[in-house]
Amino acid sequence: MLKYLVPTVLCAFAWLAACEPNSNELVDPSTTEQPKTVIEPTEQPPPIETDSSIVLALAEVNAWREKGCQCGVQTMPGTTKVTWNAKLYATALAHAKDMHAKGYFSHTSPAGENVYHRLTASGYATTATDLLAYGENIAFGNFDVAAAVRKWLDSPSHCANIMRESYAEMAIAHDGKYWVQVFGAKRK
Repeated sequence: MLKYLVPTVLCAFAWLAACEPNSNELVDPSTTEQPKTVIEPTEQPPPIETDSSIVLALAEVNAWREKGCQCGVQTMPGTTKVTWNAKLYATALAHAKDMHAKGYFSHTSPAGENVYHRLTASGYATTATDLLAYGENIAFGNFDVAAAVRKWLDSPSHCANIMRESYAEMAIAHDGKYWVQVFGAKRK
């Protein structure tokens, strides 16, 4: 079914911010190279709170992670795939909803909460020692999930965040025009 989905980009610009707080960029999507997006039958489906567009997003992110890509002037080699995580989805959705409801666009909420606070609130981590790595990309715009991933890939800092080798899990959520991608890896 996914091979019949043809994502459409509806806007030319998006405000994006990578894992550095207060770092906003206006990005014009210009990724010309597209990896072949295929969901292998051995991959586990994402949890029930997602839909087919999220399955597509996970497949697209993993295609880029496997292949490697150019993040600005930095060449990022291929790396391991990430898996979907329901608690990271809860983290991403809560932040997207909060930004939408309160009308701000930042990694830090008006109350001073950042991605670490959101990870503990969702139950992904209990303490900082639970986490090996975590990161967040945010975007603002009227587009679909595949376009959001492409826009992050077109921004060197967001692209590097997507390609970070230490991540094991991810999720993407949106509310209105607010998009959030959260990555994580727990200590074993």
